[in-house]
Amino acid sequence: MAIDPRMERPAASFVLTGLLMLGAAQASAEARPGQCGYDRWPVKILADKDRGEVDQKAVDTTVAKLVAIPIHEVRYPYDRRLKPEEVTVYRVSAKLVAIKHEQDSDVHVIIQGLHQPKLQMIVEIPAPECAEGTGHEDDYRKARAALSKIPIGSTIEVTGVGFFDFLHSSTGQARNGIELHPVLKIAVTAQSN
Repeated sequence: MAIDPRMERPAASFVLTGLLMLGAAQASAEARPGQCGYDRWPVKILADKDRGEVDQKAVDTTVAKLVAIPIHEVRYPYDRRLKPEEVTVYRVSAKLVAIKHEQDSDVHVIIQGLHQPKLQMIVEIPAPECAEGTGHEDDYRKARAALSKIPIGSTIEVTGVGFFDFLHSSTGQARNGIELHPVLKIAVTAQSN
């Protein structure tokens, strides 16, 4: 039985579904490395039907506040945003924990709270070539270039759009699945030695 990765899924069932999709995604990614993603992809790159509703004025917040947001008990739509979090641009100061280049061409970044180091979340920067026509290709290119110069352990400021990912066994994932995806800007505020 084929799984349609664009299928809307209820949040309450997405631990099992996320694990199934993770396996399918890994198998697909192994067959075609370096491909662009698919699961809620328009939302992840700001190409979805609700992109015009995203308020570009950044709201300052913390990792702790973001991971405390309750999980939406609705279906996670492929091409629409969950409101208000996914129409909000957030700015977060955090510690840079890890950087990983994903099979879907995103740069997967794990950050942790400055005052609660056990609280972590993921922020992701799409590949500009996977976001052609969105008008944000330069944002993604600049964010990736800035990140490439920042040592692990540095304090960074990340600006990005709120996004709920399906819960799966991804290292650093917040307990509610919140991410900043896409990241629009990243800068170092205190460099690690």
